[in-house]
Amino acid sequence: MPKNFMFATCTVLLILAACGRPPKEANRDDAAPGQTTAPVESSRGKLVIHMADDMAFSPERAVINAGDTVVWIQDGALPHTTSDGPGLAAVPDNSLLAEGAAPWDSGLLDSGESFTLVFDAPGEYTYLCTIHEAAGMVGHITVR
Repeated sequence: MPKNFMFATCTVLLILAACGRPPKEANRDDAAPGQTTAPVESSRGKLVIHMADDMAFSPERAVINAGDTVVWIQDGALPHTTSDGPGLAAVPDNSLLAEGAAPWDSGLLDSGESFTLVFDAPGEYTYLCTIHEAAGMVGHITVR
């Protein structure tokens, strides 16, 4: 077979193989970040959410139990926040607190820093990075 044909065939096969890969599973512990659209459930009462320079929380959606701890870890070079409460969001739908829940604001987190919060109130939470809300850095937690 000619070399050009082999090269073209291999290239097509590699592209097809890459397209057929399932999405990365979102992390439940301190593993490297991965995106998913399906909610991730906490494991062992703890959920780790990563923040990086891709302007996303990873995982973006999570389901936890009342009393579980969430730890946001800032992995990127750009500073981020994790914040939820009245008046923090430019778009009101980007901030939702469950009834009876206290607002929070981590303040600026630099690379390597983290913020920890225990979720006691069941319900829906939509939170954001106050710096990168316009870039779509919004997350959602359901507490059962």
